Amino acid sequence: NARQTLQSVDLSIGALKAYGTELNQARVRLARGSAAWDVRLDSRQVVGDARVPDAEGAPIVVRLQTLRLPAGNADQAQDEDGADPLASFDPRKVPPLDVRIDTFYRGDDLYGSAAIKLRPTRTGVNASDIDLNLKGLRIDGAGGWDGAGGTSWYKGRVQGKQLGDVLTAWGFAPTVTARDFRMDVDGRWPGSPAAISLKRFSGSLDAVLHSGQFVEVDGGAQALRVFGLLNFNAIGRRLRLDFSDLFEKGLAYDRLKGLLVASEGVYVTRTPIKVTGPSSDFELDGTLDMVRERVAANLQVSLPVTNNLPLAALIVGAPAVGGALFLVDRLIGDRVSRFASVHYRVVGPWKEPKITFVKPFQK
Repeated sequence: NARQTLQSVDLSIGALKAYGTELNQARVRLARGSAAWDVRLDSRQVVGDARVPDAEGAPIVVRLQTLRLPAGNADQAQDEDGADPLASFDPRKVPPLDVRIDTFYRGDDLYGSAAIKLRPTRTGVNASDIDLNLKGLRIDGAGGWDGAGGTSWYKGRVQGKQLGDVLTAWGFAPTVTARDFRMDVDGRWPGSPAAISLKRFSGSLDAVLHSGQFVEVDGGAQALRVFGLLNFNAIGRRLRLDFSDLFEKGLAYDRLKGLLVASEGVYVTRTPIKVTGPSSDFELDGTLDMVRERVAANLQVSLPVTNNLPLAALIVGAPAVGGALFLVDRLIGDRVSRFASVHYRVVGPWKEPKITFVKPFQK
């Protein structure tokens, strides 16, 4: 009986292959503890400790100082429709695990830290006490993987600061910035947790962003992906033709809030996406189809009525003619409120939608 006679093991291994991973120049030390084995692993890829209890069903406790996974495939990283990397894995084989990783790399790319508790179920595995800090994204909550049903789910909050930097770190063009942001997520998608995608997601997204700007990316950033759900650039670019004095340097906002409900990648605004800014307010209400990359929505733009923003531009939804501005001022004058709104219809491809003027201003 090894538990009675064996007190410790100290191994030096040139190459250790396990669970699809190869560890080079690994040193493994086992020591007999109270009703458990204490394991210490030192290698270039993994440095940390684990406690493996004797009791059946008791969780294995893993504490890693460093974890280095193989570098990802660059082509796959650019394709949200790529194959599920865990498609062949059976989640029912996951033992009870309490895992904490202080420093997590993929190749030489630093991701951050992670902590999670995994418990097997009859059909898969559930995750609780999720605490991930990955490239500026703080993710908490709970989730699961139903191997029998072939779906995964997550319920929790994704939040962070300096959204433009976060988007760049994840390979997206920084088309939007925010001092801070948070998004409450409750949904599911087909496949493993690694197969999550906006194009497969069904559920709700409730987001709030503070103090930022929608901007055009420079030429050097064009190689990055565009995060479509926050891509107001096409809308802002079209509106700048009419209101260039307000949007010349991009569309600034104080607060953005929206609640979206999705079904297999098609998002409907449960409440309008509201963008409140120092010089304009927007409300977008409609459908965002991430699968076909199309939008069909109503857009209301509220703008201040000043000499720099001709009232005629609000009425016709186009650049003003000097004579029209003079006539409107004479007919209406000071009775016009400081802000007025224009209604548009936004339909077409996400990258270049057609924006059609619907009706003129309302007080």
